[in-house]
Amino acid sequence: MVTTEFSPIADTTRRAEIVALLRRAILTGQLEPGQKLNELRISEQMRVSRAPLREAMRELVQEGILTSIPYAGTFVINVTAKDIHDAYSLNKVLDEFAIERTWELRDQRFFDELDGRHEAVKQATRDRDTTRQIETALQLHGLIHEWADNSVLLETWQRLTSRLQMYFALHQQARKEAVPAEDVHETYVALLKGDDMRAAQRHAREHIDHDFEELLAYARGLEKRSSKGA
Repeated sequence: MVTTEFSPIADTTRRAEIVALLRRAILTGQLEPGQKLNELRISEQMRVSRAPLREAMRELVQEGILTSIPYAGTFVINVTAKDIHDAYSLNKVLDEFAIERTWELRDQRFFDELDGRHEAVKQATRDRDTTRQIETALQLHGLIHEWADNSVLLETWQRLTSRLQMYFALHQQARKEAVPAEDVHETYVALLKGDDMRAAQRHAREHIDHDFEELLAYARGLEKRSSKGA
């Protein structure tokens, strides 16, 4: 099991920083799916009291990447093939709707922001920075949800992104490479700038399906390993 070392936090009232540190440890795989969080060890490493740590953990339970089991403790969620299938199938529906809502609202500000976020993905890819590559890719995909002018859509997307980030990190582990060999968003960005909305929606679905079976196979392997451990 991975042993994670947390750096001290100077201001013990900064719950947001505790949340951010825990989230990153989970989403980058430092805390593995199914792993129990040791409150005492984490609070000592961060040099915070257990009260704000527990508040931060409750926030991540609400976010859906931790789960609290009565009399057992708080754990990183287990990742099953069904979880991944559910998240990716919802992602496809949300993206299609977001593109439709955004299409007539696109302007030069949208195109400039799209290019800026795409460049951030390419830079992270060149730097071989796994965490930043995943974060920037999700920020790129999030633009259509931010631009669609639908608060419920945006809230749903924001709740989904934490799980997607975890799954993307697992995908990198499955592929045994730090980041993809090259950026795969050139066509996605070009179509979002173009005149064919249906083509953009179709490519978005195909982009989500890219290597999907590989990730499902990896998740099934994790399930088997977990059941053997039990």
